[in-house]
Amino acid sequence: MRTRTREVVRMLATFRRSAHCGSLRAAAAAQEVRDLANETSSDEAAEEDDRAELETRLATRKPRPGMH
Repeated sequence: MRTRTREVVRMLATFRRSAHCGSLRAAAAAQEVRDLANETSSDEAAEEDDRAELETRLATRKPRPGMH
């Protein structure tokens, strides 16, 4: 009977460990997705800033002499 108890305890420990590893993998994957989303949004924000700066420059530029 003792052997079965040890086997059950080992089996439960294995299940617990694998569940913990699975949750760690899921958390790591979720963090990676968040990192990618933040990276993309910062790139988009930089592009929007560049576009706004270009539009401002084009709007405030004086025409060249001799141009109508």
